[in-house]
Amino acid sequence: MSGKDRSNYREHDMNDSKYKENDPEKTLITLDQLSQTIEVMTSVVNRLRKHLSQQILDQKELEKTRAEQQSKSITSEPEQRESLVVEVSQASIEDNDPLDDKLLH
Repeated sequence: MSGKDRSNYREHDMNDSKYKENDPEKTLITLDQLSQTIEVMTSVVNRLRKHLSQQILDQKELEKTRAEQQSKSITSEPEQRESLVVEVSQASIEDNDPLDDKLLH
């Protein structure tokens, strides 16, 4: 495209109805619409931010509760007890020991 063709192309674009209507009132209306759109979008972003923050708090609370339950279940497990072995010699049984009347299990 030559330089002359480009200038004709630009003139044609500038002569479009889109550029002819350089009305200040329409510009103000457009700016008002943009302002309202930005307000709505800001409101939506703030609601999303609040919702996401609440989800994060809920998730942290759930993790904390699970950790507490897990630590409780670990501490509430029965402790292993040491075995106690009692040896009774044959001599103490035969010597009329006062423990003869008692049974050991």
